[in-house]
Amino acid sequence: MRTLLLSIALLLQAAALPAQDHAPRPLQEAPQPMPACIEVEVDGVRTPAWNCLQEKLAPAPAQGAARPLSEAERLMRQPGNQMLQYNLEGTRQRMGNALGTSVQPQRPAR
Repeated sequence: MRTLLLSIALLLQAAALPAQDHAPRPLQEAPQPMPACIEVEVDGVRTPAWNCLQEKLAPAPAQGAARPLSEAERLMRQPGNQMLQYNLEGTRQRMGNALGTSVQPQRPAR
């Protein structure tokens, strides 16, 4: 008997839970649909609306202005050759097949 009463109490409590969450919510506005691009057909020749297609394919405008980079971040994003870092592929290109066998470069540095 006790388990039956406990089961009924749990069922009533579970049934009451969804009823508590029916507060009215503000409606969210749906995004405005893009206007349709209209193709024109004259004498059997179709002409698409290029300006409309370009507008649809254009990247979305930036949400806000990007914050300026600090000096350290700007330096980090520079290519290695602008920061005078060693570049093995550049050295191989400059030295050619003489890399490691001669101190004279195959082509002189500019």
